Amino acid sequence: MIDTFDGAKIRSLNRSKKRRSVPTPSIPRALDRGVEWVGYEEARGLVLSSVKTRQPESVPLAEALGRTLARDIKAHENIPPFTKATMDGYAVRAEDIRAARKDAAVELEVLEDLPAGRVSRKSVGRGQAVRIMTGAPLPKGADAVVMVEDTEKSGSRVKVRRTVRPADNTGQAGEDLKKGELVLEQGAVIGPAETGLLAAAGLARVPVVRRPKLAVIATGDEIVEPGERKSAGQIRNSNGPALLAMALRAGADAKYLGIARDRSSSLRAKLARAKGADILVLSGGVSVGDYDLVRDELRTAGVKPVFWQVRIKPGKPVFFGRRGGQLVFGLPGNPTSAMVTFLLFVQPAIERLLGRKKPGPKGGRAVLAEDVVLKPGRTQFLRGVLDAEGPVLTVAPYPDQKSGVLRSMARSRVLIVVPADVSRLEKGRDVEILYIDGA
Repeated sequence: MIDTFDGAKIRSLNRSKKRRSVPTPSIPRALDRGVEWVGYEEARGLVLSSVKTRQPESVPLAEALGRTLARDIKAHENIPPFTKATMDGYAVRAEDIRAARKDAAVELEVLEDLPAGRVSRKSVGRGQAVRIMTGAPLPKGADAVVMVEDTEKSGSRVKVRRTVRPADNTGQAGEDLKKGELVLEQGAVIGPAETGLLAAAGLARVPVVRRPKLAVIATGDEIVEPGERKSAGQIRNSNGPALLAMALRAGADAKYLGIARDRSSSLRAKLARAKGADILVLSGGVSVGDYDLVRDELRTAGVKPVFWQVRIKPGKPVFFGRRGGQLVFGLPGNPTSAMVTFLLFVQPAIERLLGRKKPGPKGGRAVLAEDVVLKPGRTQFLRGVLDAEGPVLTVAPYPDQKSGVLRSMARSRVLIVVPADVSRLEKGRDVEILYIDGA
């Protein structure tokens, strides 16, 4: 029999309202013995308090896209390392051409042509210029570049028809990053721009956090894989592919282990295959139905429960436990409930393992486009359709909030967060949203 908190302790657990609240003193007991009911914030805290960042590894820069930086990176030199021309034209002393006009050109002596990748050995003196290409280091003595469109070359001389100020059309040494300055901080996710910065800083290899290994198991006799023959009363398995995709997008090294049928032998075999994973995710079979074998088999496999149910909608029957160092999640079988609970609990665990600063779905605010009436008692996550066309970001609940309507996840970009004690939200109210797609 699973130990439970008494009513007073449950009420104490559910007092927190802030999404990123600190776990209460009761939580260590929950970690040791497992509880039947917890609130959303407490469940999230229990998951994150069970996770430690994985060890780093070094990968080639070309393979670092999407990875998480394992340590701070500082610039070993100025970026750019020298003052350079940002336009094709002539490197000049700005004071020499203060009188230049379209109808009254200033004529200068051209010392040489300077392409990118070469350094001039000459110094620009009074009345002199160097023809310079974009990216070439500015010669000594020069402090600006006149665009070629404002000049007229004549033999070894050039007529300048426009004034410039010092530093015009140049990129200053260290204007992007100065030597010793932070390039990227630990926990940053490496995208295309970050890849460019790391390249500019001279990193051929990048220290990143190792990807956590994650295994997905779908459960039930009623589900059939896409492409396989389907009998009367069976449905296609959407949870396996959807949860695998969510795990990969979150940054895990994820594998799908197939369907565990409603037989102890089948489920035990799948659980044994998943032993090497850092995270195990099962969908279906964690409620109290007569054919739900997952609870018993998880105990037999040595999984220590943390919690069995969460006061949320959709997704009340959510299991979280540990098997040694492995995190084990049992998610509901309904497709939208499985995806929502993955977003709320599994994704933060993956991102904490990766060392991300703010694990979990990105949040924001939007204005509610219509009234919403709900039954209070559980924190609710309504699938929401965003409208960014007007001056204000607005959101409306998707018309069908049933847990089996997978289309609602494909056509909604966000979840509208409704606190457990709220029964009505009025049109025009500012509401919290969580992005489904990571935008």
